[in-house]
Amino acid sequence: MLAAEPSVEVFLTLGLVILTLLSLNLLALTLIRWLMPKRALESRELAEAELPEVLVQLPLYNEGELVERILRATMALDWPIDRLQVQVLDDSTDGSLALSQRAVAAARHQGLRVELLHRTQRTAFKAGALAEGLARSAAPYVAIFDADFAPPQEFLRQTVGVLSAATDMAYVQARWDHVNRDESLLTRVQARLLDSHFRVEQEARWRLGLPVPFNGTCGLWRRAAIEDAGGWEGDTLTEDLDLSLRARLRGWRSGYLLDLKVPGVLPVSARAWRVQQFRWTKGFVQCFMKLMPRIWRSPELPIWQRLLISFQIGQPLAFVVGAACLLLGLPFMAGAAVAGETIGAVAVVASILGFAAPIIFLTSAGTGGGPRRTAAEVMGALALTSGLLLSNARGGLEALLGYRTEFVRTPKTRDSGRSARLRWSNGFIELAAGLALLGFVLWEQPFAVIYLAMLIGGLVGVGAMQVLDGVAPIRPVWLRR
Repeated sequence: MLAAEPSVEVFLTLGLVILTLLSLNLLALTLIRWLMPKRALESRELAEAELPEVLVQLPLYNEGELVERILRATMALDWPIDRLQVQVLDDSTDGSLALSQRAVAAARHQGLRVELLHRTQRTAFKAGALAEGLARSAAPYVAIFDADFAPPQEFLRQTVGVLSAATDMAYVQARWDHVNRDESLLTRVQARLLDSHFRVEQEARWRLGLPVPFNGTCGLWRRAAIEDAGGWEGDTLTEDLDLSLRARLRGWRSGYLLDLKVPGVLPVSARAWRVQQFRWTKGFVQCFMKLMPRIWRSPELPIWQRLLISFQIGQPLAFVVGAACLLLGLPFMAGAAVAGETIGAVAVVASILGFAAPIIFLTSAGTGGGPRRTAAEVMGALALTSGLLLSNARGGLEALLGYRTEFVRTPKTRDSGRSARLRWSNGFIELAAGLALLGFVLWEQPFAVIYLAMLIGGLVGVGAMQVLDGVAPIRPVWLRR
């Protein structure tokens, strides 16, 4: 055995320190959620004659099965129909445009002021569709719902009241709920992860006075704030985070309504979830690269807010750093190099916090299903998120290198045919990597299997689920109903 190259030790130690800081960020948000008092949003009750015109934008892309559902929910909103304008922004290329045309015609027949906008060129993807629709309306408020969400009747009454009471507030974000939470372990894990984001992370930021990022759907924007911030831009895959932070840099505030729940549909296949997480990871890192210089130059933000926002948009870099640490750590696992005392101590701290912080964070989202169910969801979330290491690390690395890819929507159903073969190849990557890592560790350092069990199990699990998605396509329960 040889001493490790100094450069390897330095980079590995630096990577472990970064992972430790990102774990501390999760722990800090959890403590803030526990310790800081609740913060109420001021709201103004408007008389019927004062209710403003609202534009509701419904962006779709190859989601024809969902258009009728979202239009029914939109028509049920408690708002004067003469002050409600609806846009179905359908960029579909799979032939489902006909479903949108029929649904829009039926809604128009029932008195809804709705138009269908279809672009043959997806310039700037979702951001481009939203911008084009906004240019065709003069409404002072804009509500945005993805096709897989169904706003409750009171949504506009509550959110318009909030923006009417605070003229410096750009938007108000509602909380996501989950129609198909109990369909499978995968959907339960996703629900746990999203609940942690909305019930812990978003709520902590709101209580602390930090900007609460817009989540792309289930929010109401003030048109003036969109225009003042520079409008929708399609140079990142998370146009929602990009615009909300640019609005904050222009001095606009944001609001959060924890108790206003908007039910939506979770992806039912591992491949769909992987696609979604890749897009979110890459988009966050793109925003990190785009906005960090502006954030640290901004006179609008005190230093402590600049620091916490940096952790917020840089959190997905944990996948890139984690993958690098794994590669740098292989010589130590194989016994080809011996670590010094410093790197050993840092590795112990990073490992303890790397497990403890996410467990506390995820558990804080609630234990309504009982301790056994909660434990299964938390451990499942840790394992399956670990299984996204390769895919998300690639997304983060592409963003760091400036490599552009198109916006790929998150499919909510399992399709058969050609896409099934694609799932097989995608799943094989994680499956092969997990089994290869397992074989390497058993051969070189069997004791390390305990340390890497979560990662190995996650890679094998995510890979196997994608393979099963390809050979056993089904219609999800929520759609069959």
